Amino acid sequence: MKKLLFVGIALLMFAGCGKKVITTDTGLKYTIDTTGSGAVCKSGDLVTIHFKAWIIKDSTNLFKDWSKDSTRMPSSIGDSRQTNQPYKFLLGASAFVKGSDEAIIGMKKGETRTVIIPARLAYGERGFGPIPPNSNLKLVVSLIDMKAPVKVNMWNVDTTKIQTTKSGLKYVIIQQGNGPKADSGKTVVVHYSGYLLDGTRFDSSVERDEPFSFVVGLKMVIPGWEEGISLLNKGSKARFYIPSALAYGPRQVGKIPPNSILIFDVELLDMK
Repeated sequence: MKKLLFVGIALLMFAGCGKKVITTDTGLKYTIDTTGSGAVCKSGDLVTIHFKAWIIKDSTNLFKDWSKDSTRMPSSIGDSRQTNQPYKFLLGASAFVKGSDEAIIGMKKGETRTVIIPARLAYGERGFGPIPPNSNLKLVVSLIDMKAPVKVNMWNVDTTKIQTTKSGLKYVIIQQGNGPKADSGKTVVVHYSGYLLDGTRFDSSVERDEPFSFVVGLKMVIPGWEEGISLLNKGSKARFYIPSALAYGPRQVGKIPPNSILIFDVELLDMK
């Protein structure tokens, strides 16, 4: 009788959820909310997603739709559909929410998953930005597109042509543009690839096939970028060697260690 009662409760729990909860070997949990079609995405693919994200402060109803629950709004930390800005990144490079790659690998185009990331797989005891230490995270991820990334190689540069500014920024103009100068207040559109001194690439808009835009002079980027871009005309290509004092200083940012000199290959595509 007890065994039958247990089975009955389990069936009710499964029916109440309506979706099978899959737990990986690492302890990450997810459900497949909407099935996709075609090939599955794999590590190394360039993926485009829509997402919603929350800090889990109350672990009840984890796999229900929190976007319709006003009590969950204070714990929301992102919703790409609200801003209508899908997120594009290289899968497997920890370029999205830490710990999420494992749940996204294997998705098909059009598929949606609800993902629960334990704190130890996410940002652990250190936390990150608005995410407090030891926070479990909830994501709802929809895979919009996937494709092979653009292959990126470090540019060949004549180092004898390096110039140094008063601030310590070093730069080389590889291709001189003939458009207007990137003056303060202008919105510039650039492609870039960033490297550490040992040649390790830590970011690339070229690889993502997604140019980056910002307004010059509003401190939206690191000081070395502000100064370097202001030296360029539309159509220019350049390399910047940015000392840590003009970059992130003693902070570690993603794959960038503290006190790192950064190298950027930059192309100024457009100006508005």
